[in-house]
Amino acid sequence: MSGEQEDIDEAISLLRYALEVQPAGHPNRSTSLNNLATSLRSRFEQSGDQDDLDEAISLHRDALELRPAGHPS
Repeated sequence: MSGEQEDIDEAISLLRYALEVQPAGHPNRSTSLNNLATSLRSRFEQSGDQDDLDEAISLHRDALELRPAGHPS
């Protein structure tokens, strides 16, 4: 496994942990969901693992649901 792959895997693990410790309703949860989704999409682009892309799409949807209408994403 390349160093770059190891780095993205570690980033994904840390982002997952950050979400676990954020309670529902936390003001930064949408941003954390988006960050994890972006990392998963990056890993998909490297590996082609469809599960990463599917999860990224789902997380982006979850993040959008937490944003109020008219939010300057």
